[in-house]
Amino acid sequence: MSVIPGDSWRDFSQMFDHTFPAMRPKWEAGVFSPKVDILDKETAFEIIADLPGVDKKDISITYEDGMLTLSASTIQSDEDTDNDKVIHKERYEGKIVRSFTLSDNVQPQDIYAEFTDGVLVVVVPKVEPTKSEPKHIEIS
Repeated sequence: MSVIPGDSWRDFSQMFDHTFPAMRPKWEAGVFSPKVDILDKETAFEIIADLPGVDKKDISITYEDGMLTLSASTIQSDEDTDNDKVIHKERYEGKIVRSFTLSDNVQPQDIYAEFTDGVLVVVVPKVEPTKSEPKHIEIS
């Protein structure tokens, strides 16, 4: 596969969290990485990320040194009143980051993205990898 998600530790951590929810570490409470699907299409890779509650203006997509990074932020709402008390809170507010290592068979200059109804779709066009001719190296 030519697009590799950059947070395998997070995936392991989620597996642990689902198996032993009572043992969830406190430091993980503020960490959020959006769920993504990666599709390998004929001419491109598509990365589809769920970003509920995020405004388009708060999303940033960068490519540098073979790494594609999606980041976004949600603003904390302070809607508590004197009579309200939060009993349970699961919706994340803060910074969201997800990174992917791209191989050399993509065209980073042609990457584009669309954002509709809380779903971000990043399209990473592919190129045919150049095959180098075998070369015999003389030993001196």
